[in-house]
Amino acid sequence: MKRQLQGIALILISIQLSLVCIIDPWIPVVGDLGRVMYPVLSAAASIAGLVLVFRQKGD
Repeated sequence: MKRQLQGIALILISIQLSLVCIIDPWIPVVGDLGRVMYPVLSAAASIAGLVLVFRQKGD
């Protein structure tokens, strides 16, 4: 059950990252790299979350 909750948390974080990317993708410290990294980080977090949610119980 703990891994499922971690997966759900990762999915929620990826939703937040995608919303930040839609609202304002520019970060003054990083520059234009934020425009590229937010969608990539969002996709990576959602994929990792889905893996954790749907992983079988036999760890």
